[in-house]
Amino acid sequence: MNVLLLAIAFRAWSGSARSVFLRVMAAIATFSLEIQIATWLHAGNIRSVRLINLAAAAIGVSWHAYRRASLRGVERDVVEAGGSSFPPADPSLASAPVDSASMARVPPLTAVGGLILLITILAAFRPVVGADPYHLHRVDQITGSGTLAYDAGVPDIKVNALAGVYELLLADLRIPGMSAALVRLHGLLGLGFYLLAIAAVAPWAGIRRRWLLLTILVVPVVFHQLVLVKNDLFGAVPAFVALAWVVLRGPAMSLAECAAAAALAGFGVGIKISSAFIALVVAAFLAVEHRGDWKRVATSFAAASAGAIAGGLLFTLIENHLVYGGALQPYLSLGNRHEHVADAAIGFGRFALSLVDLGTVTPRVWPGRRGWGSTFGLPLVWALVVLALRWRDAHARRALLAAGACLFVFGATYPDADVAHRMVIAPGLLLIVVALGCLERDERYAPALRTALIAVIALSALQVGRSAWLYLR
Repeated sequence: MNVLLLAIAFRAWSGSARSVFLRVMAAIATFSLEIQIATWLHAGNIRSVRLINLAAAAIGVSWHAYRRASLRGVERDVVEAGGSSFPPADPSLASAPVDSASMARVPPLTAVGGLILLITILAAFRPVVGADPYHLHRVDQITGSGTLAYDAGVPDIKVNALAGVYELLLADLRIPGMSAALVRLHGLLGLGFYLLAIAAVAPWAGIRRRWLLLTILVVPVVFHQLVLVKNDLFGAVPAFVALAWVVLRGPAMSLAECAAAAALAGFGVGIKISSAFIALVVAAFLAVEHRGDWKRVATSFAAASAGAIAGGLLFTLIENHLVYGGALQPYLSLGNRHEHVADAAIGFGRFALSLVDLGTVTPRVWPGRRGWGSTFGLPLVWALVVLALRWRDAHARRALLAAGACLFVFGATYPDADVAHRMVIAPGLLLIVVALGCLERDERYAPALRTALIAVIALSALQVGRSAWLYLR
């Protein structure tokens, strides 16, 4: 309820898809900061801040209603005086609907409706289960205390150190006066957030045909995020938009765009510490392409820091120090890192193979490897082929550079990289979306690539359907 109230206060429904996405992110970030402050001050909780956010929503609605009325009055006076009506100087003051040109960059509604129905069926007939138990444990902890306070006695340190904003949102999915939480519908909320990010990015990539975006509905690793409770997709969405922003807009980015992209990258790190290198790649693009403009670089750094703080990074580091005796101690104690160069090389090779083997070769060569979440599947294999054919395209080269750097570091760092593609959803999605945009500009290979994409979508849809059936069984 808190995020909904803040979204109303920020008028999250107005403007383009990008504007809607940023306003929703602002509402989430504000709620996160509220609870962080309430936790540290020992004043207030997730229930009491609802009154503050209710007041904010009422003030926001009243203020914009007053401004619209004033604006219409001025326009009427001008017309009566013999002048002509004029558009408002500040477009945000108008009651503008969502930009249809941007919102058209979503998959066909029939396919979206089918996926919604599938997720709803899975939610109705399956218990609410976390891919890792600590997520739901953290939700229970936040619901009980009403804050983000650590529980020093919890046996699994992941409950404290690796869970925050996402679990806070799940705890907020509660209707006043009703005891039942709406966590069961987390998949539908995650899908909406995912589609909104795609709608914001697709115009930058130059995607015009809506059917091409069917591809993003059948990425296997994304589908599993919509079934089991896990924070990887939620943390990947802002990182994906930030990556796409710097890759597809590049030097053309304005000061405000640089700040927004940096803030999203920082927020992604706050949600998921494994997104740190993605944020470094975003920072590198901004620093190199705007190195002559110190104002943009400084603003981007400040925005990234603010985003990380809103995402809970500072809160987590301080609480880690207070409870575990070191800001990074919980992460170091978990291990899960290659310690030798030879291990890193083998790990990366295994990860590179897993990107294209569709989960069929890697388990046979390394039978001890087990994981959850599937791979990127055929959509990424197809995207890599397209980007290789279109390597002269600036978008293709920049996407391969940015995503390649993220994937290389991930594969060389994590021993379980070959079975944990869910941790690099952001760079994987970047490659797929940029490849779809390149297909729109291709003249030589387009017919063959479109035919291949139809087969990819059909086969991936069958794979998703098989996974859904196995979940039901």
